[in-house]
Amino acid sequence: MNFKNTILIVLLVLSFMQNANPQYKAENVYGNKIFTDSPIGFDNSSRTFHPNIKKTPGHYSANDWARVIDSVWGAGINNYEKAQIFQTFWNIIDSSYACFHNLNNINWSNERLIYYSMIVQGVSRGRFSGIMNYLSLMLRDVHTIAFDKLVFRTALDPGVPLFYTGGWYDNSHFGAGLTPMPDSSLLVYDVVPQHPLGLERGDIVLGYDRIPYKNLYKEMLDIQMPITGWAIGSSPSAFTHSILNAAGMNWHLFDTIDVRKFTSGDTVHLPTNALIDKRMNIFCTEQMNIAGIPKPDYSGEHVVSYGKVQGTNIGYIYCWAWSNNACQEFYSAVKSLTNTDGLIIDFRFNVGGNMFLSNCGLNVLFPYKVRTINFAQRKNKLDHFEMIDVTIPDNYDIPGTPPGYLKPIAVLTGPGALSSGDQVALRMKFHPTAKIFGKPTSGAFSGPVWSYIGNEWYFRYSSADCYEIKKPDVYLTHKELPVDYDVWLTPEYVAQGRDNVVEAALDWINTSNVNTVNPANYELSQNFPNPFNPNTTIKFTIKNEGFVSLKVYDISGREVSSLVKSNLKAGVYYVSFGGNNMSSGVYFYSMQAGEFRETKRMILVR
Repeated sequence: MNFKNTILIVLLVLSFMQNANPQYKAENVYGNKIFTDSPIGFDNSSRTFHPNIKKTPGHYSANDWARVIDSVWGAGINNYEKAQIFQTFWNIIDSSYACFHNLNNINWSNERLIYYSMIVQGVSRGRFSGIMNYLSLMLRDVHTIAFDKLVFRTALDPGVPLFYTGGWYDNSHFGAGLTPMPDSSLLVYDVVPQHPLGLERGDIVLGYDRIPYKNLYKEMLDIQMPITGWAIGSSPSAFTHSILNAAGMNWHLFDTIDVRKFTSGDTVHLPTNALIDKRMNIFCTEQMNIAGIPKPDYSGEHVVSYGKVQGTNIGYIYCWAWSNNACQEFYSAVKSLTNTDGLIIDFRFNVGGNMFLSNCGLNVLFPYKVRTINFAQRKNKLDHFEMIDVTIPDNYDIPGTPPGYLKPIAVLTGPGALSSGDQVALRMKFHPTAKIFGKPTSGAFSGPVWSYIGNEWYFRYSSADCYEIKKPDVYLTHKELPVDYDVWLTPEYVAQGRDNVVEAALDWINTSNVNTVNPANYELSQNFPNPFNPNTTIKFTIKNEGFVSLKVYDISGREVSSLVKSNLKAGVYYVSFGGNNMSSGVYFYSMQAGEFRETKRMILVR
């Protein structure tokens, strides 16, 4: 190391020690303590920088890629400015990042020691971008990223060293949508007509250059290739999923793509140069087309669509975001489908936004008030784990409107549901008749802050983490949202245009919806559990269609809740009752249906 670099390192380290909480421009900070955001991602048509690069055929080694990464974007800003950017991002995360919980094997202090002196001594613009991307990637968080706008938006020309993540949204670079199989190969579930490689639904992408993609992506991460694309999953399974399902979008890094054809079972090795300069418009969501249900017009800023599944009385709602006019659109969808025999709400692709836009519809679906979640932030800048509430739990209550929607509700989720997409899916688990189908959501249960540092550099990080009110010490970012029915797309169904997840949900609704059979008697069952704290379920049966009333009273006879007050079809019903705001004691619930009247006792124990 020469004398000049030694002096520079000393000055920067002193600056670092004196600047534990640097000033930076923060955009979209809490605003009324409501966290709203959507993932990073640009339409691929907006990629404007085309470097002059000629790729040498053959599988690149780490040293080969290092030379390309150094050459494509040149030196960039000076070493001092790079070090300042690194320092600012590291400090922000160290002092304010709220989601260190549930992260394993990360030593944030050690990362500074590894990279700081390296940056001061000099790295190229591409290498610096890779380092910063890698740092943010370590945090495994949709909401946390550091990126150089020019590098991020560079065109995906053959040989350009950009590693694409998150295979949802605009896949025009590849012309097909892929989703991971259990062995980490990739199923073609959607594809443009006359694809240049002859891809068809049901085909399997194995990898590139005769190497499985599950090995190749690890090479790209190991060499810290600069990252671009859509979204990184925040839970362990969603992280891997978001890396794998972008396999097709990385064809520009390789010479041949390895595909096993569904129709013949043969494996073919196809030249990726057949895709050069092809723009194959396709919007990928890991959702098959369902007869009778239009998908949202995302380009027209309509993020919700709905209908009835063809040949059934089962409603279906797509929710692709909580933005624009989602509140009214979701409300209209729910209201239009209240007389169905069951409901499917598809969150497998949801880019987030403002979760409160879901309340319009949730208030119709829920039969009673439910307390759900809250957000906390760092209490101590020197302690990564000590937290303090930053919002009010009441903000996230779902008031509910009796009688609510008491038929079966199948909520479809997957790693493409992130941010508010995560959070609204979580809130649906509080509904008494809802079950979750598919895969866990992204796991991005956090609130983000944007900041612009200068020199084309943008940061975003999670400044708050979410927890369920009933589990205040369990923070949710990076955790897997449990699903009731683990099911995903398969080649056999996809080749026929069928959706495994949807069909599983339909089967469940049809078999569990006992309201399709007329019971012989009226009945009010004992609540379960009893005693309870704070929630319990009340089952009742009605013989004939008609007006039904179900109310809860305290021991003095004062009405404390009206659970049902509506005309219902003959059938068996389950109603959940929550005693969150009630004292311990004896309560009574009373049902009236025609000439049938019955009252039972229940006990709330705090």
